Amino acid sequence: MSRRIRLDLAYDGTDYAGWQVQPGRITIQSLVEAALCRLNGDRPVSVRSAGRTDAGVHARRQVCDFLFDGDARDDDLAHALRGMLPPAIRPLAVIGVPDGFHARRSARAKHYRYRLDRSRHGNPVHARYALHRPQDMDLDALEEALGRLPGRRDWSGFTSSRCDVCDRVREITVAEYRERGGNARFDFEGDGFLTHMVRNLVGTLLHVGEGKLAAARIDAILSSGDRRLAGPTAPPHGLHLWNVAYEDGEAGSMPDRS
Repeated sequence: MSRRIRLDLAYDGTDYAGWQVQPGRITIQSLVEAALCRLNGDRPVSVRSAGRTDAGVHARRQVCDFLFDGDARDDDLAHALRGMLPPAIRPLAVIGVPDGFHARRSARAKHYRYRLDRSRHGNPVHARYALHRPQDMDLDALEEALGRLPGRRDWSGFTSSRCDVCDRVREITVAEYRERGGNARFDFEGDGFLTHMVRNLVGTLLHVGEGKLAAARIDAILSSGDRRLAGPTAPPHGLHLWNVAYEDGEAGSMPDRS
C-alpha cells in the first residue's frame, strides 16, 4: 500500500540545471526521482516540490513529497538516500505525512535569502554562494525602497517573460537587508514568488542602493507591471531557498532571520 512521504532537502545548485526535470539535463528532481525509483522496486516515483529553483540556485531547505510503495522506515529511507545521492544533495528529513499533504499547495510561506559578499576583493570561500558586490551602498535609499515592497499586489513588473502564471498577485510580508563584517543579505518572505521575482527584486534594489535608480521607482514598477522599468536580474548563485513554512502541527515552521 502506498503512503505519502515528505522529504526535506538541502542542495548546492551550482552544477545542476535547476530543480525541475528537463530532457537531456541533470537536475535535482531527476536525481532524487532516480534514487527513489531504485528504492521503490524500480517503480517510478514522481516528486512534488514546494518551489522550482532555477539553475545555479541553492536550497537550505527545500520541501518535497511523493507516494512510496516500499515498506522501509522513514529513518532507513533517509539513510539510503544519503548514500545514493551526490554530496551536493542532502536529505535532511524523511517524514510520513497525511495523503492530503502537498509540498507546494500546503505551504503557508516561503523564505528566500540572497547573499552578498561585500568585501573589497571577494572571498573565494563564498564565491559559489554569494554575489561579490563591493560598491558603496546608500543604505537610506535602500531601506526606503525595501519599505515600499511589503503588501499584497500584482508583481508582474518583477517577474520574467518566461512566467506562465496568469494570477500574479502575491503577498510579501518581509523585505529586509542586513550587512555585517563584509557579508550582507536580502531576506524575502511571502506566500509565493513568481519566476525570477526575487532575483529581479535584488537587481533592482542593488541599483537603488548604488544610486542608479530612485527608490520611488519601485512604485512605478509595481503600478505599471512593466518589467523594463526594473533593474537587471541578479545572478542565480547568490539565491537560496531558505525555508518553507506550513500550518501548525506540520514540521518546518519559519525560523528567525538571525
